[in-house]
Amino acid sequence: MPFIRESWYPASWSSSLGAEPVARTFLGEEVVLYRDSQGTAVALSNICPHRFAALAKGKLHGDAIACPYHGLRFGPDGRCVHNPHGPATGAIRVRSYSLVERHGMVWIWMGQAENADPAKIPVLSAREDAQFDWVEGYLHVEGNYQLVIDNLLDLTHVEFLHPFLADPSDTFPTEVTCHEEGEQVVSQYNRPQCKRTPLVAGLWNDAPEVISLLSVMRWQAPANLVQRNCFDVARHADMANAHVQVPFCHLLTPETETTTHYFWAGGRNQLQGVPAVSEGFRLGVEGAFKNEDEPMIADIQGRMKGRELFDMKPLLLPIDKSAVLARRRVSALLKAELA
Repeated sequence: MPFIRESWYPASWSSSLGAEPVARTFLGEEVVLYRDSQGTAVALSNICPHRFAALAKGKLHGDAIACPYHGLRFGPDGRCVHNPHGPATGAIRVRSYSLVERHGMVWIWMGQAENADPAKIPVLSAREDAQFDWVEGYLHVEGNYQLVIDNLLDLTHVEFLHPFLADPSDTFPTEVTCHEEGEQVVSQYNRPQCKRTPLVAGLWNDAPEVISLLSVMRWQAPANLVQRNCFDVARHADMANAHVQVPFCHLLTPETETTTHYFWAGGRNQLQGVPAVSEGFRLGVEGAFKNEDEPMIADIQGRMKGRELFDMKPLLLPIDKSAVLARRRVSALLKAELA
């Protein structure tokens, strides 16, 4: 499967990357990440050109990383700066990837370096909004990234799969719509009445038993999703000023054809600055993603046995419209890029 390469992808939460080299695979390419002596993030090919040892298993010497096999050292620009066995010529080098840090994320450009325009980094405005406290997480998913997008764009699965986020006994009706807005696919999940859930109860001490929920998910190619969840009293008309607001960022990078890096962040506008609330919020969200979403996606990936989704002729329901629109956009972008 080809991937869209002319794009920024999440590589690491800024808070998670230090001087210790980290090995990751993005779009099938092995990469080593680290911070140099000035704290600047660096990304190089993880494969030494001599005998193909993993640079991530080596040590840092100043700003350079040394191959653990024969000691060649490569600087942040990929050029060999030290060769114990001869001159460090300009011909000895590894690929260096463009990186930008924004919204608390280290973004990597996997395409041609001259096309790496920082203006193309996804806008995550909620991450810069002072009213929200945030928790962050990472999950390795045993499934293709488009299966994760399918999952996120169809929020009707929440009431069946996530008891922390929805009450399984809730029978109030759900309104689901979707549309395209510029380059985005927007999916809206509206419940004018629904039962209070553990998530809401943890953030709203005196929440009524029946509340309202509006969730809007925005996808932008190749694999970045921004979600806004608003909770208020039942049948509340103005959700822009909802009592409880919980924004999410779902940022995906394909690792291989069947595995995905999933970086997520969740914010809240209630009970800010309370560590116990942050930890409970983080554990609840992480548990839903790790113990419920990921096993389901992994099971589906295994049952596909290497086949493409549409080759299997899946039954398509009205709730699948947003996922189909996103897949069509990915397909069109891939064709344009390959051309």
